[in-house]
Amino acid sequence: MTTPPDFAFQDRQDDVARLYQAVSQDSRYGHYVRIPGRICRCLDYFSVSSSRRIVRERLHSYYLFIGVVDDAIDSSQLEVGREILRQLDNREPRFSNETKQSHAKLVTEVFKCHIGLEIYPTIRAKLEELYQAVVSERTSKTMRAYIEQRKAIGYLTAEVSYLLIQPLLTREHKDLCRFLQKVGAVGCLIDSAIDLRADHRLGLLGFRPTAADYLQLTSQMLHDGLTILLRHTRLLGLFLEAICDNLFDLFRARETYPVRCHFR
Repeated sequence: MTTPPDFAFQDRQDDVARLYQAVSQDSRYGHYVRIPGRICRCLDYFSVSSSRRIVRERLHSYYLFIGVVDDAIDSSQLEVGREILRQLDNREPRFSNETKQSHAKLVTEVFKCHIGLEIYPTIRAKLEELYQAVVSERTSKTMRAYIEQRKAIGYLTAEVSYLLIQPLLTREHKDLCRFLQKVGAVGCLIDSAIDLRADHRLGLLGFRPTAADYLQLTSQMLHDGLTILLRHTRLLGLFLEAICDNLFDLFRARETYPVRCHFR
């Protein structure tokens, strides 16, 4: 399991670090906190120079943030996402008692510690776009519209991850950014193919999926996935690992949280 970054807690109470560690080890977010390791392997594939430790720490804070906030939105209301964006308006991290009582607020404050001041406005704006894409996904009335929004969510999620680590790289790598965006889009389609039935039961869809809808989603997922794979065959093992990881986490979540199991 990836450990939380030490420097984020240099001037913080021990209980904040302990709470953050507990959230990191929650099985609901296992898929998310393992993503940074796979991105680092992609950096190796693209021969990108960087401090892997710092990259992992920064991405860990981001993907745990994504996982916890996604879970909070699905468990409560879309307005939770708006509240998190308002929290991000203040760049200065605040670890109050109120923060410690909310997983979503806690990981948001830790995430702030990993956003450089020079990129903070850009990251905040991209997260606003990401939230709007989630809102549009929920209100999609057709599978085609739903697929487009799911891909948009994947693109934006991956783009933010690249923007976060770009200052840590020796130079800009647009090819890496485009690759991560495409993989992120396919990843969202895979998640949807796994979760679509459960999402419908939980009222997270704006339409009732039919057999034709399932076929359309699966066809798009396979088409986009194979397109990437044919260009990057050496990463086949990494892609399969990510898919299996998502499936195993889903099964574990259903055993531990039978009422609530949705991963984006």
